[in-house]
Amino acid sequence: MPTKRNTTSFDITGMIPEWPMPAFSNWAFAEREDRMEAKAVASFQKMGETMWTHAGKAFEDHMDFVNHRFHEDFECAKSLSQCTAPEETFATLQAFYSKMTSEYQAHFEKQAALMRESFTENAAAAEELNETAMETVSELSKAVEESMQEVEKPKARRKTAATS
Repeated sequence: MPTKRNTTSFDITGMIPEWPMPAFSNWAFAEREDRMEAKAVASFQKMGETMWTHAGKAFEDHMDFVNHRFHEDFECAKSLSQCTAPEETFATLQAFYSKMTSEYQAHFEKQAALMRESFTENAAAAEELNETAMETVSELSKAVEESMQEVEKPKARRKTAATS
């Protein structure tokens, strides 16, 4: 069984260069991470708040529409029960369906506008989140570079001490 003193013929550890190990301190990244995390969480919260606000508006509008349509449906039934001639029944139904289709179309357009508004606001929040992600990458890259410089300083001192 090979040991550190008695290596096998397949030992390649001698061929691997010594990799600089950065001094990864939790504190080297903490401030940057905290700042980026706060921005990311704020963006997600803004997106959630926007979504719930717009969903509430859409639901409230829809319930108002449903209430109105029930009222109109019952009024039509009441009007139909009072009709005495087929022409009168036909005119009542034609007016009812004409008004109903225009109201449904207006309701759909209003709901679509609410959805577009929600998507627009959430797209802005998503863009902020994207910018935060890019900033996070940049900040953490800087932190890694600073850590690598700290590792390189002792090596440079050792080399100058060895040459003098």
